[in-house]
Amino acid sequence: MRNVLVTGATGFLGRELSQRLMRMGYRVVGLTREIQNDLSVVPMVGDLLKEEGFEGPELTFDAIIHCAGHHPGETDQVEALHEEGTRRIVREAQERGVQRFIYISAMGAGFHAPTRFQQSKWVGEQVVVNSGLEYTILRPHLMFGHGSETFKRLEEAANRPWAVLPESKPLIQPVYVGDVAEIALRSLWLERTIGQIYDIGGPQSMKLEDVVRHIARDVHLFRILTLRVPKRYAYYVLNRVGRVGPILTGEEWGFLQHEVTRQDSRWLLDFGILPHSLAVYYSPLS
Repeated sequence: MRNVLVTGATGFLGRELSQRLMRMGYRVVGLTREIQNDLSVVPMVGDLLKEEGFEGPELTFDAIIHCAGHHPGETDQVEALHEEGTRRIVREAQERGVQRFIYISAMGAGFHAPTRFQQSKWVGEQVVVNSGLEYTILRPHLMFGHGSETFKRLEEAANRPWAVLPESKPLIQPVYVGDVAEIALRSLWLERTIGQIYDIGGPQSMKLEDVVRHIARDVHLFRILTLRVPKRYAYYVLNRVGRVGPILTGEEWGFLQHEVTRQDSRWLLDFGILPHSLAVYYSPLS
């Protein structure tokens, strides 16, 4: 049995990934700040933002998959986890002699990215690239699937005859969380992915309002009217008209302003994945 340490194992992607790893016969150890009752993986208690050692089973790990991260706009401490937290887990990998390291970054990560979320993810990437580890970096776009906080709010917006949305011209490529988890899983044995950075986008390019229309049509079987609010007024209006407050946070909105101008098809070939479309996931027959 091979041992894999997963950070963020209780999160949206980490939970999906951990389940797939266990089905493949891996022993999954999940780094967590506290043991939860519904935790399905072997716990290792520790905090990436503290220097104290991790408390858990004394195992030799074959790989570390670093999923831990903040959702866009979730906290003002986004840099701490993405930058210092990544330095901490990379150092842990080096001290334990772990060579294989998978890092979950984000689409549009870069020094001049429009959001702190993407900027801090890019800093984390540089830590990994310069670590001397056998790394693979995955940059997923907006992930959909069970447990997505963003799509939960988009689903609520689609659950009525009309929706107020911020004006957004860039096209986005929603990607299924299960596909990203499968890619991370296959990275463990595909040597051709070592030293590579992949932009992971779904098979469809669409505007934000088209996503909401898709959900309304495929789940509720009706068409909705979308009201577009000019960008400079969007937050003010959504904060008052939106059903549960803003449909998107400022950071989420900024993240979606990164338009994918060139589809990175290398991951389709290197991982042999046939990605799930938004329409298939939300189909009433699924």
